[in-house]
Amino acid sequence: MKIGPMFERHAEVHPDKTAIILGPDSISFGGLEKAANRVANGLRARGLRQGDRVVIYAGNTLALIESILGTWKAGGVVVPVTTWIVGREVAFMVGDCKPFAIIHGPEQTAAVREATAELPRALRIVIGGAGEDGAITFGQLVDGQKETAVRIDPEPDDAMIAYTSGTTGRPKGAVTTHANLTVMSLSTAALWETRCDEIYMVTTPIAHRTGLARLMSCAVLGATVVMLPRFDAAAAVAAIERHGVNILGGVPTVARILLDYLEKSDHQCPTLRLLMATGEAFPIALKERMARRLPHVGLISFYALTEAGCPAALFPHEQKAKPGSTGRVTPGFEIRLLDPEGKDVPAGEMGEIAVRCGTRGRFGVIKEYHNRPDANASSFDGDWFKTGDVGRFDDEGYLYLVDRAKDMIISGGLNIYSREVEQTIESHPGVAEVAVVGAPDAQFGESVIAYVVRRDGASLDAAGVIEHCRANLASYKKPKHVFFMEKLPRNASGKVLKPELRKQAIAEVAAEAHA
Repeated sequence: MKIGPMFERHAEVHPDKTAIILGPDSISFGGLEKAANRVANGLRARGLRQGDRVVIYAGNTLALIESILGTWKAGGVVVPVTTWIVGREVAFMVGDCKPFAIIHGPEQTAAVREATAELPRALRIVIGGAGEDGAITFGQLVDGQKETAVRIDPEPDDAMIAYTSGTTGRPKGAVTTHANLTVMSLSTAALWETRCDEIYMVTTPIAHRTGLARLMSCAVLGATVVMLPRFDAAAAVAAIERHGVNILGGVPTVARILLDYLEKSDHQCPTLRLLMATGEAFPIALKERMARRLPHVGLISFYALTEAGCPAALFPHEQKAKPGSTGRVTPGFEIRLLDPEGKDVPAGEMGEIAVRCGTRGRFGVIKEYHNRPDANASSFDGDWFKTGDVGRFDDEGYLYLVDRAKDMIISGGLNIYSREVEQTIESHPGVAEVAVVGAPDAQFGESVIAYVVRRDGASLDAAGVIEHCRANLASYKKPKHVFFMEKLPRNASGKVLKPELRKQAIAEVAAEAHA
């Protein structure tokens, strides 16, 4: 079940259909098939063997897409790295996966040079720039290469090593197979009733998880996908209306930025019918804004993990009735809630979410973590993957994400889940974003600390936030301290850096006490 032959079939059936639109550029299925084959043959000619890793580290361009497909067609394993990631993280990923080649943009040259200082044999290929210090250009890789497909063995099946965001330590490389990617793409399309004749759009970098998912919509389903060189709200709305986009994929932060723009304009995005959003919990207040501004657009908010696909989703008709839920379990998946000893919790109680979907590496759950026996031992129990997320089911089978297990706050012996406090604060009309962490407290052990980003024009103060929580939460859950920020600190994948906020909270609480 290789991705390359699936794309080849789409190119045979409809060679002139547009595959990718990226800014002013576009390429057909037939054109992309030939271009990817040139990349594949170029990599094989320079010594790539089946199973070799290729790091892809460049901004959104057609050459980047050709490189990803070409690597798969050559039998290589793609290691996608977003351009947000720099410095030691890049060096760690490169050192960990020991790639045959690194395909990168000119802006990433310095970072790549530093990361490969101890790997002189790694082939460097520069997209859109000059080769130097032993590197070659993308043009040199593909010039004169055949446009016919490389024939590779059906095994091994490894397709990608996707490094997790590393919010709590060094990143882990999730080994994802061709079967993982194709099964998830086909099954979600069937369950979510999305079609190959619709126009998809992605707002994240292609190397991001959501960007790669939309690339699968093209490669596996045969759909046309619109991508942006970089995200900009005005450019995104213009592209939606210009190309008649039907399905938009992104994260809640992008939805928030788009709504900020749309609420100040008269754009209607009439062809848009569906927003698919993941990456973090979708705030209820943001859902309500979307329903008011884009009432014709349905929302699928889903629980997704690099390691386990999409175990649960909440569909458009369920959003109003179950606004705080992440949905029901996806058919084919199983979910258990576990106590700290690994036993199933009683019905109605909270526990760590464990996910299974058939045999690891064949359906929804990844094969393993690359080069991490410690993480494999702690995270996998046979075909079950322990997510580190805390959840609960209601009596109708809807899953609610309560928190990350490590983010629970214990104050006065009482458990406080930061996500519950965040959802309450998010419901205040003056709040754009919020993150809640715990900090040491001499009296209660820990206290609740809220970091809030105000909406434009809001005059909200700390007392207002606390009073809003007092009216909507048990008193012991309300924040003891509220600090305001221009923006929340996030990592390269867009996740809030709570460890950084905890350190900041300790310092700010101490300074406040001293004052």
